[in-house]
Amino acid sequence: LPGYGFIVEPRPLGFLKGVVGQFFKQFGLTVCFAMAISLFDALTVAPMLSAYFAGASHKPGTGKGLWDRTVGVPLRAFDQFQNWLEDRYEQLLRLVLRRPALTLASSLVVFAVTSSFVRYVPQTFLPAQDAGEFSVSLDLPPGANLDAMSRLALTVDSLIRANPAVSLASLTAGASGNGSSADPNQANFYVHLKPIAERPGKLNTSQVKDQVRAALAKFAYANPTVKDYDAVGGGARPFTMNITGDDQAELEAIGLKVLARMKTLTGLKDVDVNFRAGKPEFQVKPDREKAQRLGVSTASMGSELRAQVEGVTPAKYRETGIEYDIRVRLQEDQRDLGKGFRETVVPNLNGRLIRLSDVAKPVQAVGPSKITRVDRRRYVQIQADIAPGAGLGNLMVDVAQIMQTEFKLPRERFQFVGQAEDFQELATNMAIAMGAGILFIFFVLASLYESFVTPFTIMLALPLAVCGSFVALFLAHESLNIFSMIGLIMLLGVATKNSILLVDYAHQQIQKGLSRSEAMLLAGRTRLRPILMTTMALIAGTIPIAVGLNEASRQRTSMGVAIIGGLISSTLLTLIVVPAAFSYVDRFRVWSSDVMARIFMTADNRLALAEETRKRLVVEEPEAPRATSDFPAIDRFAK
Repeated sequence: LPGYGFIVEPRPLGFLKGVVGQFFKQFGLTVCFAMAISLFDALTVAPMLSAYFAGASHKPGTGKGLWDRTVGVPLRAFDQFQNWLEDRYEQLLRLVLRRPALTLASSLVVFAVTSSFVRYVPQTFLPAQDAGEFSVSLDLPPGANLDAMSRLALTVDSLIRANPAVSLASLTAGASGNGSSADPNQANFYVHLKPIAERPGKLNTSQVKDQVRAALAKFAYANPTVKDYDAVGGGARPFTMNITGDDQAELEAIGLKVLARMKTLTGLKDVDVNFRAGKPEFQVKPDREKAQRLGVSTASMGSELRAQVEGVTPAKYRETGIEYDIRVRLQEDQRDLGKGFRETVVPNLNGRLIRLSDVAKPVQAVGPSKITRVDRRRYVQIQADIAPGAGLGNLMVDVAQIMQTEFKLPRERFQFVGQAEDFQELATNMAIAMGAGILFIFFVLASLYESFVTPFTIMLALPLAVCGSFVALFLAHESLNIFSMIGLIMLLGVATKNSILLVDYAHQQIQKGLSRSEAMLLAGRTRLRPILMTTMALIAGTIPIAVGLNEASRQRTSMGVAIIGGLISSTLLTLIVVPAAFSYVDRFRVWSSDVMARIFMTADNRLALAEETRKRLVVEEPEAPRATSDFPAIDRFAK
């Protein structure tokens, strides 16, 4: 409208929320604007160009010109092949129309069998990355010093660099790999691989990670973990599960048992838990009664011991404008309170030195390394990578069953987070998107054909496309992930175009006086060429996505595989199933229209409908009687 703007929004993809919604919203916006431009081109530019390029110059020539001797040769051969294909398809279509019930029953069996392939397709949120980089972490027992960690890290570093697929490796000793505070007993490696063409055997990232895992198996005491590189630094891994509770000791005991059980699952790799055994520490436990008798306060005792071990900076040394801290503390061989406990002295209130052993006791203890909380409750976290060929969704079902049956934990005591939580959100959003998409397609078709029955014939292509995608994913060893599900959403709109071409043309021929069978035969022969042309064009445009031309694009190959499989199945089956179902659905449309007319139409409109129905029956059933008295049902309806 003049003076008013409008917004093209990707409904129903615009309804989706969370991380999944961000993926689908970008896809939906792209498709909406691309289709809007395509529609403008189809209504304006394409007719204009057809007026110039579809003229007499493309009529069959004499065979002596340059065009006929060069480009014309394959064009004539292709045209002959297309004519032969149309003849064969017409023969098949006649057979289908003679036995439509058998055709529909066979198609139902094919759909059930091919849909069962989804059970063998791994289900995950994001497919395994092939970005040519990953990380390795080491973790010695608490109490190990930085020197021991550095020696081990240098040994592991040499093994990683010895792999011929590795381009460079970066080592950080004394720090964890998830961006947390420095720990002397931890080390982290960043590994960057050579381009895949330069790697021996052209191994992908997952295969190189398996080689590194095998090389580090002898360092099991250091808990080596090979995982995807986390650029954000959050430390998240594909499989993450939290076990919550109030008792820290109980949580740690359950966490260790669950860790041992998860390591037996073949679908999980490098299973780890986020807590470690407490760090050994030396505690000084004051005897308050003796300390009070000797005039020693716990505050002065603590500050004195801290000054002796850690030191204090009572002054600064200045030289040439530069300040240096003067730190005062005991010598290195005197800082071990465990060995020199009886010789250590602390001051009392009068400034006299009192032996520490007279007012306190030494205690060898273990302190917690860290305490983690979520929603004000303590938790332990189990993390792991997904083995190639395994699905995150299948593993979540198995793990949930193990937690409830073997460990007797209620569902509220454990929860999946990270990618596992996103996968659950993906399943919900996919159901919403596909349900809303099918509903919107139905509304659009119903408004265009002015019937609530005709769209069902066209929408038969939707399940036929989905089952072909499942088979293609199974054969290509791909997973059902967010990218392949985006491809399924795209198929909702693409797969119906074949049915629309057939049904729309058949309706046009029926209005001209042909019977349903004759109209469908003519529609099949006439529309076979555009159906095959559009399908082949879509497949050709999707092949680069399915192939994956580089490391980054290989993560999205499942989308191309799902689209190509759905296009092939929907095209082949639609050419058979839609003609077989057309007569049944169209008869039901006529019958339902008559029923609605009996209820809502006036007497004059009923007489007009009766006459129209009589004419249609005469045309569609040439063997039926022609006299008005031979249609008693219509006569009764008119009365």
